[in-house]
Amino acid sequence: MQVDVVVIGAGAAGIGAGQALEAQGHSFVILEAADRVGGRAYTDRVSLPDPWDQGCHWFHCADVNPLVAWGERLGADFEREDRISSNMTWANGTWQDEAGLAESGDAFDRAFAAVYAAAAAGSDGSLDTILPNSGPWARQIRYVARLMSSGDPQDVSVSGYADYADTEVNYVVRSGLGDLIERMASGLPIRLNTAVTAVEQRPGGVRVVTGAGTIEARAAIVTVSTNVLAAGAIHFDAPDALPVLDRIADVPCGAYEKIAIALRRPPIDPGETQFCWIEPGQGQPLSFEFAPTRTPILIAHVGGSDARALVAAGRQAMIDLGVERLADAFGSAIRGDVTHAEVTGWLTNPLIRGAYSHAKPGLAGRRREMIAAETGDILFAGEAFSLKWEATAHGAWQSGQDAAKRAAARIG
Repeated sequence: MQVDVVVIGAGAAGIGAGQALEAQGHSFVILEAADRVGGRAYTDRVSLPDPWDQGCHWFHCADVNPLVAWGERLGADFEREDRISSNMTWANGTWQDEAGLAESGDAFDRAFAAVYAAAAAGSDGSLDTILPNSGPWARQIRYVARLMSSGDPQDVSVSGYADYADTEVNYVVRSGLGDLIERMASGLPIRLNTAVTAVEQRPGGVRVVTGAGTIEARAAIVTVSTNVLAAGAIHFDAPDALPVLDRIADVPCGAYEKIAIALRRPPIDPGETQFCWIEPGQGQPLSFEFAPTRTPILIAHVGGSDARALVAAGRQAMIDLGVERLADAFGSAIRGDVTHAEVTGWLTNPLIRGAYSHAKPGLAGRRREMIAAETGDILFAGEAFSLKWEATAHGAWQSGQDAAKRAAARIG
């Protein structure tokens, strides 16, 4: 088989690349090792009574997010207001009052404003040096930082974190962001269950090797995660790709997992509340999202080393912890209301191997260098290759669009 461009991976970046190539009239094929499209955008329709996003779930930066227009075009159901900061907190055996919630909100704003200010002043140290280590909100702030970067504060670059151009407008995609990416892929030439094992640079183009044979192309766009690349899951015989491959380990995908619990009835009426922080005092705290589903579903979000420890403990231990924390805050009777439960496994998924990327302390420039690198007929895309929108589906999608346009310029 011979095409103009081979796209490796059918996640948001691969779909974005495919859409751009189709619009430009180039022949192409998208190769996906999994049995589904979407990558880290995955709406699970099986494990719980209602669909839920195991991966990305929000239109972040919704006021400038290019996927919002796709959601409108394809009839996605999404919120039109930002509730991501609407929280309730259970700690020290009681619920926090309005004054306490306002105080914690101010503490969060100060903490993350300090991160951006430090980056603007030239800091490329770790988040650990900026975020508070003590005080009533420090543990919660650091927990949220793990979610936002998928890494522990000591492992994440201040400057790299602040490269993200956050407009602080976030809309929940009620019908599923994974579902939207899947619908955006409709009609594109995608081959599922087709793992790429090697990419070889050749005069005038590339050769892509799969278990089902080889494909000759004038260019390739590689959209797999940085952890998959760093693990050598795809062999590259491609000197032009070295500027990226030599830097990829400095921009690893961290850990972010979810514990989803479906109930017969809601423990409370959350109103407009989006998240519930449950702090037991002793043991692992959890932050639960009130999922936008017909069935009451609470989803715990865990990042960094907390997520790694839970995955190591196993599926049932993760579920048990989620139920235990709900019982702490809402009473032991909630145990009898649990009907279904499921957990994610992004760390152990060999086609993903983690969550989303962050730059290591002192090495934020490595991401910028690999984004700017000239890699010939082998181009790279994905959330890690989005400078201002890293760690997001729309950043991945836009990077795929951009890579396709560069590929088209090369092949004419």
